Amino acid sequence: MRTGDIAQRLGVTPASVSGMLKHLSREGLVNYREYGGALLTADGERAALGVVRRHRVLERFLTDVLQFGWEQVDALAHQMEHALPEVVVDAIERLLGDPATCPHGHPIPDKEGRVAAEPRLTIGGLAAGDRACVREVDEFDPALLDFLQQRGLVPGAVLRVSQVNPIDGTVVVEVVDAGATALAPATAKAVRVSREVAE
Repeated sequence: MRTGDIAQRLGVTPASVSGMLKHLSREGLVNYREYGGALLTADGERAALGVVRRHRVLERFLTDVLQFGWEQVDALAHQMEHALPEVVVDAIERLLGDPATCPHGHPIPDKEGRVAAEPRLTIGGLAAGDRACVREVDEFDPALLDFLQQRGLVPGAVLRVSQVNPIDGTVVVEVVDAGATALAPATAKAVRVSREVAE
C-alpha cells in the first residue's frame, strides 16, 4: 500500500506514515521502500490479524453486551484494543459464543490468524433485477452507518435492485421489510453482498 493512501485513510500526514513504516520495518513487520509503499511481512501479517481480531471482538462486545450503536463501536474499539490483555479478549470471545463476524459483518480472525474470505461484490456491482444478501458494510463513517441502519441495509438483509441509473450510477434497492431507497454510487460501493438465487 502506498504511503499517501495510508495517510489519507488514517487522517495523518504522509511524513507521519513514513516515520511509522520505517519503525515497523526495523521491527521486521513490514518491507518498506521509500516512495514505493509497504508490504506486511509474515510476522507483520500475524500481528495485524491479532489486532483485527481484538478490534472486531470488542466491537461485538460493545454492541451485543453494552448496547452501543454500531455507528459508535469502531472508534471505541480503537481506543480499547491495545489496552486489554489477550486473556481478556479470549474471555470476551467465549462469553459472546465465539462470534464469526463483527457487527458490520467483517469476519473475526481466529487465534491462529485464519480469517474467512470477505466478499468483493458490492451493491454497485449489481444490475436491475438482481437479488442479494448484505454481508458487510464499511464502518468508518458513523453517518453512513446511521443511514444504512435506518434503511435496513444491515448484515443479513435481503434486497432486490429495482433500478440502476445509467447516467449517474444511482442504485435503487428494495429491502425486505424496509422498503425502497436510492443509493449514491459511493454508498452502493460501501455495502458488500452475496448474490441470492431469484425466486
